[in-house]
Amino acid sequence: MSFSYDAKAEVANTELPETDHCARAELGGLIRTCAKIAEDYTITIVTEIEDLFKRVCGLIELLYQQGNMLTLERCERPNHAIRFNIIFPKVLSEQVLRDCYILRENYAGNLEIANGVSRHLIENDCCEREFIKGVFMGCASANIVIKDINNLKKHTGGYHLEFVFSNHTLAGDFSHILSQYDIYSKIMQRKKLTVVYIKEAEVVSDVLALVGATNAVLTLQNEFAVREVRNKLNRQLNCMNSNLEKMVNASLKQIAAIEYISDTVGLEALPDNLYELCVLRLANPEETLDNLAKLMNPPLTKSGINHRLRKIVKFADELKKKNEEE
Repeated sequence: MSFSYDAKAEVANTELPETDHCARAELGGLIRTCAKIAEDYTITIVTEIEDLFKRVCGLIELLYQQGNMLTLERCERPNHAIRFNIIFPKVLSEQVLRDCYILRENYAGNLEIANGVSRHLIENDCCEREFIKGVFMGCASANIVIKDINNLKKHTGGYHLEFVFSNHTLAGDFSHILSQYDIYSKIMQRKKLTVVYIKEAEVVSDVLALVGATNAVLTLQNEFAVREVRNKLNRQLNCMNSNLEKMVNASLKQIAAIEYISDTVGLEALPDNLYELCVLRLANPEETLDNLAKLMNPPLTKSGINHRLRKIVKFADELKKKNEEE
């Protein structure tokens, strides 16, 4: 299962609210984000989380003492994810919509679905948190991929968490509610839908903590640490590979210079100290400068070896230039 599925399933199994006003707020958040409301105002909550049925029944039981009136319908289509329909009876649906301040009378006295979030639904801080929890279970989605700790491949995916709404006013209200908890989000339009999204890793973690997804927070924090170690290791490996490539290229250049000198004027044309190093380099083409320095008699420093090799390459370059001019 995905990270967002596991997080929503975890929230669905947390303790139910203790008060009816908090229960209404959570139920309102759910209905506004993942419910289909028919023309006769019958409610059908559509979800991928099967455990959400028990939670919604608990909320209805707390509010109306009629939790057993709901029915669960499993929808499974070929090549599609399984969905569950939580169906409210018509006799209960309109009352729920009114109590959650979703259905209201307009100035003409006709019933209509409200665009935004009523302040009556989220009068208290506890109600705001429950509303956020309902919205999270209803429409939260994350692209976060939790990789095996032994996978050293760098993961370039970010920490994107988003909430998808059917109208802009509702999305704006939700973004404002999040800001009350120092969780700042951005809003974008995606065709006919409005998306409230968060990209900062720590802020995503704050949202998970706010809705009670404790295990998801721990999983995410562990992923932070794993990615940091994995990326540091990759940087070190890249640095080592880069240094190795430079060393190999330098060695090939040095050997080519030595062979050119040998084929033209002979290595005997070099001073004794450079002659000795040429013979040593030809005999040990894969050795590092440190090891070459130790093999010299008497031993030299790495910088001393590097200085002499540069002299050899320079001698070969000048010899090549002279021969080309002739």
